Amino acid sequence: MKKRLLLSALFCMYLLMAAAQRPNIIIVLTDDMGYSDLSCYGNPLIQTPFLDKMASKGTKATGYMVSSPTCTPSRVSLLTGRYCTRSQLNAPIPPGNKIGLPDEDVTIAEMLKPAGYNTFMVGKWHLGDIQPYNYPTAQGFDHYYGLLYSHDYKAPYVKTDTVLKIYRDRTPVITSPGDTSLTTLYTKEAVNFIKQQSKQKPFFLYLAHNMPHLPVAASGKYKGKSAGGLYGDVVEEIDASTAAVWKALEEKGLADNTIFIFTSDNGPWIDFPGRMLGDSLTKPWHVGSTGIFRGKKGESYEGGHRVPFIVYWKNKVPARTLTNAFTSLDVLPTLAEWLKLPLPTGRTIDGESIAGLLSGKDSHFEHSPIYYVNYGIPEAIRVGDWKLRRAVHDIATPQLELFNLKDDPRERTNLANAYPEKVVSLTKMLDQFNGNGAN
Repeated sequence: MKKRLLLSALFCMYLLMAAAQRPNIIIVLTDDMGYSDLSCYGNPLIQTPFLDKMASKGTKATGYMVSSPTCTPSRVSLLTGRYCTRSQLNAPIPPGNKIGLPDEDVTIAEMLKPAGYNTFMVGKWHLGDIQPYNYPTAQGFDHYYGLLYSHDYKAPYVKTDTVLKIYRDRTPVITSPGDTSLTTLYTKEAVNFIKQQSKQKPFFLYLAHNMPHLPVAASGKYKGKSAGGLYGDVVEEIDASTAAVWKALEEKGLADNTIFIFTSDNGPWIDFPGRMLGDSLTKPWHVGSTGIFRGKKGESYEGGHRVPFIVYWKNKVPARTLTNAFTSLDVLPTLAEWLKLPLPTGRTIDGESIAGLLSGKDSHFEHSPIYYVNYGIPEAIRVGDWKLRRAVHDIATPQLELFNLKDDPRERTNLANAYPEKVVSLTKMLDQFNGNGAN
């Protein structure tokens, strides 16, 4: 009996030690941030010193792209490693929408919980609120603090009876929060969470900012400070917010064992609808930049999909600029490989692990075919340097467009007539998109 108790105690100690050795994970997600909105990605006016430092110490990716160019579809793919079509979350959803994140889907947080992780989400959810299982606390997060939707789901931007609220877990704690307060509130919650952590148990923090989605708003400390105007103020406040979270991590002695990822859900909302001008404050220039890339949020050109991606993990991810193509779908399987965790069972994972690529172990890497899914429709496919685009969203007669992204990353020249055999082969692959199954 004593021997069994001793063995049981030793096994429990082993599990605790194994959990303590696993890295912490922080994912910071911005909303509608363009590819060139950070100074380390070429913005000449907006200053982002902390993110620049993380990009120089870690890996800055220039070929990273989201699987869908709008909010809800992109977020479900990041958290589950699956195309949005599998969850039927093909477009941004409003409050009370009948469809939300399915109970059967397994998020990064749910994958990490059995490995002993404390999990906390701060910020914008936008994956449903109608069913109990749609909420973050039913999808693997121990606790949640934030807005369930974009902060424009209110008058004068949207005609709705919904009153936006900040929730703590499932309880509203702030009604009609001011836009200028959101980044400050989220930063405070994230920092407080970090202060409660210890080396004995790993944690996962998912910090999803509402900004710089319209209407943009910065707190008083940052308003009017950036050479990039109000939009620059907002981005610079996010940079300072991220710096504050990292400082708290360093003060707890946890920074050396933390995987840090910074990215955006899609490209900038350059052609936002007229309803967003109803406040007499929003201006056409209150949006981000795609840099050299064509397109914007809601389009399957690169500007809608290509966003910043910075990853830092001390002594595990080299300092470099990475040009290889990979996607938001790859985050979950990559974390699974790094942590030696099994992938979710009974669910098709569309992403692939790029652990070897990010660590520098894979000298030659080519991603499997990448589909650009826009409003539930696979509008484009990328294989190697070649991209075929057959956009049908809001277009009566779609045109086949073929681009070589290595030679023409701006997507200026349609090569479809020059390479008909490439068009045929890629069209066949595009027609074989198999991301519609629920399992």
